[in-house]
Amino acid sequence: MATPITKERVQRIQQKGQRVRRDVGDLTSEVEGALGELETVVREQLTERPYTTLAAAAGLGYVLGGGIPVALTRMMFGIGGRLAFVMLAQQFRDGFAGLQDTMTQQQNAPAGQEE
Repeated sequence: MATPITKERVQRIQQKGQRVRRDVGDLTSEVEGALGELETVVREQLTERPYTTLAAAAGLGYVLGGGIPVALTRMMFGIGGRLAFVMLAQQFRDGFAGLQDTMTQQQNAPAGQEE
């Protein structure tokens, strides 16, 4: 047996619809703002580095247009992810090594002469 449509249910549906409309309006304005900022950055880069910007746009268009096979794209992202992980691990290692050196210097310093 179907649930009857009551005035309260209709009002709840209308309220949810209004909330969705507001949220979509907010999202639209945020996207427009982001696109405006992106346009500004691209124009600045085009003015400062026209050939680099043109090459980047052509490369991006080629990739987005399906010019690179899916397997190659997957492999490139895999390699890029591994490289990013290695670089991050090296930064952590270097940070911890610097911290260890600082602690060793503080322990070896005469009492009362901490840096």
